[in-house]
Amino acid sequence: MSSLRDMEELIGDIVDVELKEYMREALICYMTGAHRACVVLSFIAIFEDLFKKLDGMATTNRVAKAIFTEISKKRDEQKVYENDLLNKLKSEKIITEIDADFLTVLRTLRNKAAHPSGHKPTAEEARYVYSETINRFLSKPVLSTTQVADQILSKLTNSYLFPTSNIQDHAIVVNEGVKNLHHDGYSYLLKKLIESLDNANEQIKLNAKRYLLGLSFKPLNNDVLEQIKKHFLVECSSDESKRQCLMECISTNGNLLKGMEDIVYLRLNKMFEDTISTTKSSDQHTYLRHPVQIAISVLGLEREIIDRCFRSSIDDVLEKYKLSPVLMKNIKGHEWARQKVIQSIFGQAGSTTFSEANTFAQSVNSYDGDISSLMDNINCFELIVHICAAGNWGSFGAEGMMKGKFNNIPKIKEKAVKALQDNISNCQEIIARINPALCEAKDFEERYL
Repeated sequence: MSSLRDMEELIGDIVDVELKEYMREALICYMTGAHRACVVLSFIAIFEDLFKKLDGMATTNRVAKAIFTEISKKRDEQKVYENDLLNKLKSEKIITEIDADFLTVLRTLRNKAAHPSGHKPTAEEARYVYSETINRFLSKPVLSTTQVADQILSKLTNSYLFPTSNIQDHAIVVNEGVKNLHHDGYSYLLKKLIESLDNANEQIKLNAKRYLLGLSFKPLNNDVLEQIKKHFLVECSSDESKRQCLMECISTNGNLLKGMEDIVYLRLNKMFEDTISTTKSSDQHTYLRHPVQIAISVLGLEREIIDRCFRSSIDDVLEKYKLSPVLMKNIKGHEWARQKVIQSIFGQAGSTTFSEANTFAQSVNSYDGDISSLMDNINCFELIVHICAAGNWGSFGAEGMMKGKFNNIPKIKEKAVKALQDNISNCQEIIARINPALCEAKDFEERYL
């Protein structure tokens, strides 16, 4: 019946400092053979604990406040209140049926122990009461599984709940708020936060969104991650009003996408497509809502899933934002995507469309470091050959780069020269494939670089 853990060790689990000392006295009684006193002290400790936690819950729960007010009056008048408190907590489902049943048993044992009923509590009964008192009640920081969640929700109107717009700061605020949240309270909290996204109060909407982002960015454990997936991604994947928040949550943590059914992926892909089409060119690529950020998370999925459910959106992002430093940095671990972006860059650099080639030539110096980091030596050489081809077709921007010996892109140039030195045969093949009229590979460095 009793816990197998050492009774003295259990004291360390008690949350309230005063009750910790109280239960230490109960333990002393047990150890000296005063089992009757151990049972009575445990009973007193439990109801003192319930009353204190009810006080904390009353700040955010009207039902709890009404019960607390009524019980406080009885305590002040020195009236017996334990039975009323138990019945009210049970009827309002503030405590579980199992916990209520234990309290009923404890009350019976206490009554027998505290009065000359002829019943003498055994050591086993005392150990059971002592252990269950701590395990079921005194070791828990709150009374109800929703108490912490309600306290969190009550703060959504606060203007300074999230003092910055930084996602790392959101996670700090959120994890501090949920550190005492019962496992069963996450489902309740998530549902209420999602409901709050439609609240007429803009402050509540903003804070609810930031809470969801903070939870998504750094879930305390895998179970929290799974609950976010279930209650938000799966259940809201068909709701257009949740699109932006959903996409931002996905951007914060690609693990949210893993293990979904195809129908959910297809719905999320449609959201992704709409996000791409509504994103402005002025939007920063570091915004969580930006397609580049979403694509980075999607690329973490298996290639088969991407091809089956996200291919059109991913192809669109890789083409449209190929020169994004953020994208180039984050696709290095996905070789097929890296190659796709490289080929797209080649296509624009050597385009026969005047405006395309010119636009690239005029802006490429801004991406010198990013492109040289994305491409290997041979890739960098091929890029310069494409630019030369565009220059020969009449792109004045490309012509200017050729005349300047590509000194405006020094890092790309350096790797291209290395390719000529280390692999001249491959360089010759590239020239022959793209623009044979340029020159032989052995003369390329002297003429163009």
